[in-house]
Amino acid sequence: MADEADHVEGSAQQDAEQDQTQQTRQESQQGEHEESKQQAPWERNGEDFDPEKAWHLIENLRHEKEDLAQKNRAYEDEKLTARQKADRDLKEAQDRLAQVQAKAAWAEARAKHPCLSEEDYDLIGAGTPEQIADKAAKLAARIEAQAASDAGRKPTNPVLRANPTGGNDPTTTQSKDWVRDALENNR
Repeated sequence: MADEADHVEGSAQQDAEQDQTQQTRQESQQGEHEESKQQAPWERNGEDFDPEKAWHLIENLRHEKEDLAQKNRAYEDEKLTARQKADRDLKEAQDRLAQVQAKAAWAEARAKHPCLSEEDYDLIGAGTPEQIADKAAKLAARIEAQAASDAGRKPTNPVLRANPTGGNDPTTTQSKDWVRDALENNR
């Protein structure tokens, strides 16, 4: 029994030491993490930021990405049969053609409806050229109708609206009964 008690006591002591070691590791990792948050990545090693060096690194990474994509494509080609390669290439070509046709339809719609802007493409979205042309025509009609209704309104100077100095409000209609207005204002 004494051996069992010593064994339990020893294992409990080892567990406590392991917990303490893990806590100190976590605390040191947190301290390092906080220091890395405070410093910019290029200042961690005591180096100053060099934009030319950073741009060179970006360019190298882009080239490396392209090389890896080509290698990945070659690796996939080894696995595929000639028929599968042809099907894949056909699908990719069809996708590119659809993108080009959508861009062309959008360009034609912008030429036909000058009130549309580049930001309006997000509202129209992708689709077939016919769908893009239809959506563009509908959006252009709404924009033109809104512009026509806005043209009928009296323009107000926002500075004068924000800081009124007296006089009549140009956005309200004036009463035609001046006698009644004069009597009501003198009460």
